[in-house]
Amino acid sequence: MKSITYLFSIIMLFIAINACSILQPYSIRKIAPSIPEQYREKVLESLEEAGSNKKELLKVLYHYKEDHLKLQAASFLIAYMPDHCFADVSLVDSLGNTVAMNVMDFNTAMEVQAYIDSLETQIGELRYKLIEKREDVKTMYAELLITHIDAAFRAYEILPWTNQYSWEDFREYILPYRGSSEPISDWRSYFWEVFASSRDSIQDPLELAYVINDSSMKMFTFKDIFYYHSADQGLAEMLENKIGRCEDMTNFSIYAMRANGLAVTSDFTPYWPDRSNNHAWNAIILPNEEVIPFMGCEANPGKYNLQKRIAKVYRKLFSQELGTLADILPDSIKAPPWLGYKNFKDVTDKYRPVSDVTLQVNQDKPFAYIAVFNDNKWQPIHWGSVDSTGVVVFSDMGRDIAYIPVFYEIVDTIMVEDKEKPKYEPIPAGAPFILSEEGNVIAFDNEAVEIREEINNEFIMRMTGQGGINKVKIDSTYTWFVWAEDEWREVIDTTVTADSLVFEYYYPESLYKVEEDCLHPDPRIFTVENGEVIFW
Repeated sequence: MKSITYLFSIIMLFIAINACSILQPYSIRKIAPSIPEQYREKVLESLEEAGSNKKELLKVLYHYKEDHLKLQAASFLIAYMPDHCFADVSLVDSLGNTVAMNVMDFNTAMEVQAYIDSLETQIGELRYKLIEKREDVKTMYAELLITHIDAAFRAYEILPWTNQYSWEDFREYILPYRGSSEPISDWRSYFWEVFASSRDSIQDPLELAYVINDSSMKMFTFKDIFYYHSADQGLAEMLENKIGRCEDMTNFSIYAMRANGLAVTSDFTPYWPDRSNNHAWNAIILPNEEVIPFMGCEANPGKYNLQKRIAKVYRKLFSQELGTLADILPDSIKAPPWLGYKNFKDVTDKYRPVSDVTLQVNQDKPFAYIAVFNDNKWQPIHWGSVDSTGVVVFSDMGRDIAYIPVFYEIVDTIMVEDKEKPKYEPIPAGAPFILSEEGNVIAFDNEAVEIREEINNEFIMRMTGQGGINKVKIDSTYTWFVWAEDEWREVIDTTVTADSLVFEYYYPESLYKVEEDCLHPDPRIFTVENGEVIFW
């Protein structure tokens, strides 16, 4: 009897083990040896980070277990998935309560800003806040990822240009399922069908890019109200609204072209060096490695002209670029906005003549930054390691631009939703300077105003910066500032009685701005040379 009972126990245990295998068929231990070695460690880290979504990612790996190339593709995407997410941003009040606002209710950006200004007079300061961070590694489901991978390989296998790309370009610029931080969706199926007839009649990838972009211009376009729609749009929202900002336009083109086997990405400058705002545009990579910029939904490859002055251009990646600031920055040090990410690479030298800038900074810090003047502030745009002698090198900087070296430090604390948080700001680490067209560093005077020489030669200003908003206005009050002792020092303020400002003297080798007394001043920095104003 004991033997029968023992045998029965063994049988039941065997059944239970097999039942567990049936109910939980996706084992990390079993699939790990199949994952390509170059991705294995990062894939295993991603699976750990996925938490309850681990099963969905394992499904994908098991689905391609017998297909070496697609398993490589799946491993690449899962390895770098933790770096990507949908970021939902909304306007909130000082307590963090969402303030309802639909930008589609307005005709211009100025109308949106006027509405926000009116709200702030009623309920206090408003700001944009990250409401939801939907991490891909925790939300991606197997069916969608498999759909993207299969569709990318469909193009790779049947289109004559796609299979001419290197594996590295295919996985970086065709395979990825997103363009930025937008909601993820199956855009490949949509655009594969939309451009089927065009694709089947064309053999040249660049010609197909023209055709797709020409059609995209009729489907989607730019409108400045979307500067106030801080979350990037997904495909469904773009098809409904038909308008967006430059990031949306680049994503629309990334979707349309990657779906049809073209290697396309987005390049961007975090801050213009001689006006406010930033910009993103597209770049198509041809099978011969030639890279041609264009503006999705606006201008075709070879027909897009960027402005002359560009301090930095970065290219978005799905993978990680080694040697970025985020790659080496200790957790105890906070990076400035734009510089705390690993998924981009510096391509400034592909666009403009560049120079390395070597400077001596005035404090003992491990990192320093180089900033441009944008939105009435110095904005860090690149970084460098400071050596033991206080020397820092900023690599590949655009020329004919005004810069300043800065540190990024806590300057105060602020209350955010009843919580005290540190306030970080760029702190001057030396004098501002011009990097000339020839690549020379021309420093500005940073000494006290009182000891500077005055040149008694008047100069006239009819604009305080670019655009109609910066025309000098009768009855408006303006303040003239000069950069001295690491800050803007007021020289004089005046109320205008004509359509221009007249100043009777200036200081040589000095940097200035003239700021209108209004809610949103947008002055440009300038120099005065032989009585002529030169904006930077």
